[in-house]
Amino acid sequence: MGSVLIIDDDLPIREALSRVVESLGLNAEESPSLREGLRKARSGNYDVVLLDVRLPDGNGLDAIGELQSAQSRPEVIVITGWGDPDGAEAAMRRGAWDYIEKPPTLKAMTGPLLSAMAYRGSRPRSSLGGFAWDGAAGQHPGRMACLEQAARAARSEAAVLITGETGTGKELFARAIHANSRRATGPFVPVDCAALPSTLAESLLFGSERGAYTGADRPREGLILQAHGGTLFLDEVGELPLDVQKTFLRTLQERKVRPVGGPVERPCDFRLLAATHRDLDAMAEAGEFREDLLFRLRGMVIALPPVREQPGDVLTFAAHFLDQACARHGAAPKRISPAAEAALTAYSWPGNIREIQNVVEGMVALGLEEPELHPVHLPVHLRIQVARGQMRDREIQLQAPSAAHSPPPPPETDLPSTPPTLKVYRQAMDRLYLERLLDESGANPREACRISGLSRSRLYALLKEHGLRLSG
Repeated sequence: MGSVLIIDDDLPIREALSRVVESLGLNAEESPSLREGLRKARSGNYDVVLLDVRLPDGNGLDAIGELQSAQSRPEVIVITGWGDPDGAEAAMRRGAWDYIEKPPTLKAMTGPLLSAMAYRGSRPRSSLGGFAWDGAAGQHPGRMACLEQAARAARSEAAVLITGETGTGKELFARAIHANSRRATGPFVPVDCAALPSTLAESLLFGSERGAYTGADRPREGLILQAHGGTLFLDEVGELPLDVQKTFLRTLQERKVRPVGGPVERPCDFRLLAATHRDLDAMAEAGEFREDLLFRLRGMVIALPPVREQPGDVLTFAAHFLDQACARHGAAPKRISPAAEAALTAYSWPGNIREIQNVVEGMVALGLEEPELHPVHLPVHLRIQVARGQMRDREIQLQAPSAAHSPPPPPETDLPSTPPTLKVYRQAMDRLYLERLLDESGANPREACRISGLSRSRLYALLKEHGLRLSG
């Protein structure tokens, strides 16, 4: 019998969900708080977690990764009365199986629950068997899911779109897909679309005949033809000029290339991989990217998580790059001191995995003769940001209502002090969080939404409630 964990602070909702789960022949267990739910998930064996978003002790969206990393690797269905389209998107980006709004009906719950259970029963334990990977893997469920997607992509010929912030390892994933595919013996041709000169982009991609343009004194083979028999990787594909997109779309459809100034088309067999840090859907809606090309690019989509969503993997990544850097510099193996490890885990890593690699490389270069690396070997900007963050945290703790701290035990003869109502305490904590959010985001609406995971409408509503404002 399958098992479902329900994490929701609303007793009637929990009981209603339990009835739905049990009507499907599944075992239901309940938890009224996020902390208790995480404890149960870590020690139990659950197939699915039904997760509320707004819980007394935390945001359920922030716990999706931790729940998925539990030993049983449960699927997570987010279910809440605070739902909106942006919230649904945030849940999906964090790896949720589905997103359902309250009040849950039997019909609305049955499909997602049964499909998640069927998937659990049919999927292989892992797709990584035989998949050669040279990078730092980590243990975050989002990262592991991306590796499994890459392994499946390597066994197919489908186009793959790899998305993620700068430095998340998009090209590394593309190279791994190629190296593990049937085209591994063929060429891997990377194209930095952001670096293509607008006036020469077409001739560089498609090639050109002699005399096609001023200075074309001989025929030139384009990058697409160079990928014949192998893989073409369009990095930062969102920067590809619109007129070139139209021509490339025909090449994808016909698998033929006409060099600039050439009279005939030449056949070309290549596998297409592409990557971007931009929102191509928004670009297509704004007319800045061809929608028909976007459809062709995303036969499969691999969305790489930023490092801030996998903080538990920072030291794993650092250790991986430390070994590489020591070997490259011909240095004896080194270790990172506890104080330096604490700084590494406290930093936000806006440059993601690439920044970790660069920082560790610099640490090794500065401490080449030393067996242990310390905070003094870290870049100054990193140490400053960590120090500022720690000071802000201490300031918030000092400003927080006394109910947020554990008071000293009262004398046995005294009655316990009465805490504020939950509503008053929540409002105080919400305001402290929003004030820090404004500070961290520079009061920028887009950045505040990105950090908090809130939709813009919900963010503005909360700010208005607490008398706070953004810059725009």
